[in-house]
Amino acid sequence: MVKHIPNILSIFRVIDLVIVILFLEYNLNIYALLFFILGVLSDFLDGQIARRTNTVTTIGKIIDPLADKVLVIGILIAMIKTIQIPYWMVIVIVAREFAVTGLRVIASSENVIISANVWGKIKTTSQFIAVSVLMLNYYTIGVYLLLASIIFTVISGYTYFYNYFKVAK
Repeated sequence: MVKHIPNILSIFRVIDLVIVILFLEYNLNIYALLFFILGVLSDFLDGQIARRTNTVTTIGKIIDPLADKVLVIGILIAMIKTIQIPYWMVIVIVAREFAVTGLRVIASSENVIISANVWGKIKTTSQFIAVSVLMLNYYTIGVYLLLASIIFTVISGYTYFYNYFKVAK
């Protein structure tokens, strides 16, 4: 049973997205934030549990990052309407996620592993912080933090492509 817990936590993030969006839709941002934090904690816990119990699975390697992307991108898309964040910011984040995911698929087909790096972790953390601040109704600070996370998003995307082309030579 323990080996399924990390994957269950990943699936929880997708369900959590629906709950967070419902709270945002009804302007219950503090509840949205609480459930968003639960989603972020589940992201942290699933990896910890999988590594500590030596239950890392192929399906887990796929659904964990996918669930992370679905949670953050889904919330950002909802925030275009509910909090009026600039849509172009969301487009940049979504474009990077598609590009890096596509690159990883190509690399995988060539037996090249593109591991997560520090820029990817900074990008994810900065997005989590920006979303949280926006949910607390600190719009101006939240948008500036989201702008900072976009800078990290672009840098991290660049590093993935740079590392791929360095290895693929």
